Amino acid sequence: MVCLRNAMDENKIARFYKEGRGKGHGAEYLPWLTIYDVASHGRSHRVNGCKTGRIHHLLSDHEWRTFLFLDWCDDVTDIREQFPLNRDITRRIAESLGVHHPTDNSIKTPQVMTTDFLVDVLRGGRTCQEACFVKPSSELEKTRVLEKLEIERSFWAEQNIPLRIFTEREFSPVLTTNLQWLRTLSIDNQSEPWAGHHQEHADAVLRAIPCSSHLHLKKFCFCTDQDLDLEQGSTLALVRHLLTTKAVSVDLTVPLNDHRPMADFKPRTVMIRQEEVA
Repeated sequence: MVCLRNAMDENKIARFYKEGRGKGHGAEYLPWLTIYDVASHGRSHRVNGCKTGRIHHLLSDHEWRTFLFLDWCDDVTDIREQFPLNRDITRRIAESLGVHHPTDNSIKTPQVMTTDFLVDVLRGGRTCQEACFVKPSSELEKTRVLEKLEIERSFWAEQNIPLRIFTEREFSPVLTTNLQWLRTLSIDNQSEPWAGHHQEHADAVLRAIPCSSHLHLKKFCFCTDQDLDLEQGSTLALVRHLLTTKAVSVDLTVPLNDHRPMADFKPRTVMIRQEEVA
């Protein structure tokens, strides 16, 4: 159970439901808990989602790493974090299991349990749902964590939705490092001097990649910054953006660094402006 900044009494629970917490899909979804509601023991993150176009509230580094993986997966179409579970159902399940339901002991209020992620996934041409439980592997050795996991697993089993467990062991260190690298100093959260500024330069970088297979990444970025009269480092941020949005593909099981050859970067779509087609 996460540690809340303030007690969650019945009035606050009712207010959260009235606000629409845990409701909606895509850009309209509101998580039950945000980073402002929780006194996180780790590092919390606000991250822009490529699939949803909204800011996601992630309560730990483990959730952040799992989110980066889910947001990258082609078959995942929607990601809802801190998804609330029906309290009447979880209380019934806890009683049937003979375990204590999560409760705010200071005010004796049974809490609304949440699943770390509820995702929509394409499987065989149809959309289905999967729930995700995220914890460090060391936490799975604790009795209380396993009790709450069993409540959660039983809840989703009643909904015919599988619950996947994600620990740090689920991800290769190289893939995790690369996905984090893509989200560092990209253009996605930077303001634009004018509308379309980022896209205009992203298009120019995209067109330059096929002609630069003889260069490595660092040299390509240096030369393209000069060619486009951009501030140093701008092309690297644009490359990160193009990879994140999958306009360019690259094997992420191989380390991304300054010496990665540009021949490894494959544009999926070459965007050509209308005025250039004549």
